[in-house]
Amino acid sequence: MKIHRRRVLAALGTVVAVGAGMVTATPGAVAAEPVTWQAADGKLTFVNGARNVIQTQEPGSSTYSDFLADARQPSWSPDGSRVAYVKDNRVETRRYTGSTLVKIQEQGSVTNVGDPTFLRSGNTVVYSGSGRLRYASSDGSRYGQPLFSTAEDGCDRQPSASVNGLVAFVRTGDTCGSPTGSAIWLWEDTTGAFTKLTDEGAHPAISPDGTQVAFVREADGLSRLFVINVDGTGERQLTFTDAAYAPAWSPSGTRIAVTNGTDEDVAIPRIVDVATGDATPMPLPVGTSSVLDLAWQPLRSQGVGRVWGADAYGTNVAASRWTWNTTGQNEPGLIDAKTAVLVSKDSPSYALTGQSLAGQKQGPLLMTPKTSVSTAVQNELKRTLRPGATVYLVGGTDILSSAVATKVSSLGFTPKRLAGTSRYSTSVAVAKAVTSDPAYVFVATGTDYHSALAASAAAGALGVGGKGTVVLNEGNALSSSVKTYLNSVDPDRTLVIPVGASAAYALTHTPFSNWPDTWSYYPISGSGHDGTSAELARFWWSSPFQVGLAWTDSWRGGVSASTGMLSYGPLLWTDETTLSETTATYLRQQAAGVNSVIAFGGTGSVSAAELTAAGSAISAGSSLVEYRPYYNGVAAAARQSARSAAGDPGTGAVRTGAPAPRPDLDAVRTTHR
Repeated sequence: MKIHRRRVLAALGTVVAVGAGMVTATPGAVAAEPVTWQAADGKLTFVNGARNVIQTQEPGSSTYSDFLADARQPSWSPDGSRVAYVKDNRVETRRYTGSTLVKIQEQGSVTNVGDPTFLRSGNTVVYSGSGRLRYASSDGSRYGQPLFSTAEDGCDRQPSASVNGLVAFVRTGDTCGSPTGSAIWLWEDTTGAFTKLTDEGAHPAISPDGTQVAFVREADGLSRLFVINVDGTGERQLTFTDAAYAPAWSPSGTRIAVTNGTDEDVAIPRIVDVATGDATPMPLPVGTSSVLDLAWQPLRSQGVGRVWGADAYGTNVAASRWTWNTTGQNEPGLIDAKTAVLVSKDSPSYALTGQSLAGQKQGPLLMTPKTSVSTAVQNELKRTLRPGATVYLVGGTDILSSAVATKVSSLGFTPKRLAGTSRYSTSVAVAKAVTSDPAYVFVATGTDYHSALAASAAAGALGVGGKGTVVLNEGNALSSSVKTYLNSVDPDRTLVIPVGASAAYALTHTPFSNWPDTWSYYPISGSGHDGTSAELARFWWSSPFQVGLAWTDSWRGGVSASTGMLSYGPLLWTDETTLSETTATYLRQQAAGVNSVIAFGGTGSVSAAELTAAGSAISAGSSLVEYRPYYNGVAAAARQSARSAAGDPGTGAVRTGAPAPRPDLDAVRTTHR
């Protein structure tokens, strides 16, 4: 199914499900679906053996360009925006232009690092090291760790991953020190199932659609190219004359590039037609007779979108329509709402923490006037909620009057007010409604909206049953209600995350009678509002699939963006007309995993040029960025009809779930004494 609406923009993603053991499957047990995210053939990339430099060849030409010296084993992300490689016994990635270096982190010594490959949408890099397969976030924000445990000795190497969650690799049956055999196995990331494809082979490479594996095996005294289906059937030999090593599929899936040797002086490349086995020599760069470590850049479109209405309040409703199903209907990519949260459209200090509640209770957060429920909000409540559903009102009657509760009741819903005597005690009331046993407590200032809204989006991303709450600090201090709330948690069990400098100061300068003398906390702060939101995104999400943009001077736009992004990715702040460099840098670093950027608000909030720049930051070129407008939260009917009639040859498939946040605790853990 390839319908591009709302959540569809962040297609092809999942969290690596690390297997707990060696579960051997019989042929045919691999369950991953074929991939329909089509790509064009981009640059052919290789190591120039004579010069020890990674080079690229433009499609259909004999033009070669140097990419990086003293590096090897290049591999492209599924969207072609970043390339991974090995340099100085570690995995690194760079933007397709050669800029924006990211280094994969390791704890302790890992030897013989090799063969990096991108899994799923590109948010994860799999590679070999110390005789085992390892994985890490492609943005470098998480330490590498074993991909799976194993119940038998052996040496795993030469991984090749696919966008549908398969990893092919070579396993020897003994140890890395004294290998015996060279079997090719296939591992599926969501089930943890293993399938042995062949008892003898090397250099496996999964086809772009995830249905076949190319590999090499000795036949008639030379290494030959073979292909086999991922269920273990249909093995076929493709080459019968020259030797073949290190196969690399073309992104279109019709050709395979190979070399005829592994010697740095004599390795000559050829392009093999998958259907016929015919081989065509590839022109060599001037000054070399050796091409090694082939890789082929895929060119896939990425998405940028805009969700907006006639004004800030229309954008808030549009964010809801972009996210939530109409009751009784089931549109691909949308979610059924179970509840709703109302906040005042005129009181930013009481609209800062409701997103955490909306995420945990699964429903929209809507802005309404103090003394009434606007017609647009009434219609949205009736559209998304079943009769009797709970509607939370954040704030006392001086924030949302009793008339609001009365109107909610008359609409057939159950109002429930969450209030204290101030914005601070109200944040505690909301936190207690989220959970009585928080796993994470964010602290952010209540005198400015930027940090709190970003934190609320993060807490809400934990979803139904989530245990993330947000409370507000009062300048450089904590109010008595917030202090009491924090004093009731155990900092050894509940992770306390101050967002912004004032929150960290308030937390560390407040005595807590129930806390131990020494405790850990996890401060997040950056330069400016955009810097803090980017640092929070790095901490909380590991290569998110989708990112929301809001204008830093619009708290209402931030409310809509943080609500629209619940469970799907971070809220980033940016300027009105120019994408901030901090936000652009974050997007470039995350490009392998981020599939779409969504602006909330019209061009007066986030300019068209800004959105174009965001698309360029996550793609392999501006021509590969597709813009999708959602005025009032709905795709244009003519556009949607045209896409359906054309078979929707777009960038991805429907994504109905989102990865759980994986906070990077070790990077920011701080001890207070």
